[in-house]
Amino acid sequence: MLHQKPLLVILVMLVDRIPMPPPPRKRGRPKLYPDRLMVKALIVMIIRCLYTAYSWLAFLEQETRLTQQLRVLLSDEHGRFPCRRTWERRLQALPDELPSMIGALGRYLLSLIQPWAQQG
Repeated sequence: MLHQKPLLVILVMLVDRIPMPPPPRKRGRPKLYPDRLMVKALIVMIIRCLYTAYSWLAFLEQETRLTQQLRVLLSDEHGRFPCRRTWERRLQALPDELPSMIGALGRYLLSLIQPWAQQG
């Protein structure tokens, strides 16, 4: 029997392949968790219709194969997982950063597809 990964896990893994714009230079404390992690969470929240950080974390607390794989993908390189308040704060700030992320994805896709190149 084949053990295939759930489609949601595959989709979250694809986010790692998307180029992200360089983070803006800001004063103050640097972000502990990367924006890419927040984008992964946002994708899962949209697909699973989870509207709050509380419902997001309640979903991840379930002991299923899907949530176990998602928890691994949504931890940082040190195995840390953001707390509820961090999710709330960062997801609230994400709309300000989405235009630059969408632009970076568009430029990346254009470089791959090259619609201006002659077909021949």
